[in-house]
Amino acid sequence: MREHVGAVTRRSFLSASVLSATLLRAASADRPAASSWMTPGLEIYSLRREMGKDLAGTLGLIRKMGITKVEVPGYYGLTAEEFGRALAKAGLRPTALVGQYDRLAKDLAGLQREAKTLGVEWVIFPWIPHDAALKPDDVRRASREMNSWAKDLAAAGLKFAYHPHGYEFQPTAQGTLFDLLMAETDPARVFYQMDTFWIAEGGQDCVQLLQRYSSRFRLMHLKDLRKGATTGGSSGQAPDADSVAVGAGCLDWPAILQAARRAGVESYYIEDESPAAITQIPSSLDYLRKLAL
Repeated sequence: MREHVGAVTRRSFLSASVLSATLLRAASADRPAASSWMTPGLEIYSLRREMGKDLAGTLGLIRKMGITKVEVPGYYGLTAEEFGRALAKAGLRPTALVGQYDRLAKDLAGLQREAKTLGVEWVIFPWIPHDAALKPDDVRRASREMNSWAKDLAAAGLKFAYHPHGYEFQPTAQGTLFDLLMAETDPARVFYQMDTFWIAEGGQDCVQLLQRYSSRFRLMHLKDLRKGATTGGSSGQAPDADSVAVGAGCLDWPAILQAARRAGVESYYIEDESPAAITQIPSSLDYLRKLAL
């Protein structure tokens, strides 16, 4: 999940077309969602291509997959109220809302109102603005801002989490910039959403991070990394095709999910950035449903 969100016109929303044959083949109304202790939601960004073509149909598809909760990356040309009604009509419950830097920094009150309109619990901050490479000063500035935003959001009954994208793991004399971020942010209010793909792509170990910062990771994006993919980068960018169905990549899911459960991760969302996400998401759900932990 990065910063771009596709758009759909209000007219296309009001006159949402029937599902395409591809959508129908991908869905299964009686598909079990996952094992009982860890029922994943979906980051809607996964189906951004489909949302831009048929918003109502795509939301219906998500529900037909057996998913009931979603993370909202944006409103695809609608207002928060209109988008909330579309989710309710599809039988989906929004539990997290992505808030980009400009909204948090310049219109926090407006973002709070939208979060309340949707009824979410969490506001997710996904990207620290920086130049070519993240620097310690960027981290310190962002930490001060996160502490302030989290305090204000908490006063409004909302929780705040930062979503790393891998560029935070550059080494410093005291560890990594991610370690600095953890040290500088308020442990009582600033929490984190682990995206397993970006942790691994950044050259880190998900289990070790969950063990080291067990009280801070409260949310998780379930996303697998293609076997043989290049790791250790610091750009926060990767080919979309490197995102594969959960269980089809190089991540050790039993170990990660056991560590997540011990760490107290409370909410999970499948996110799939692949162009083939519409077919990979059902495969991910099947894998998680069959995984015995």
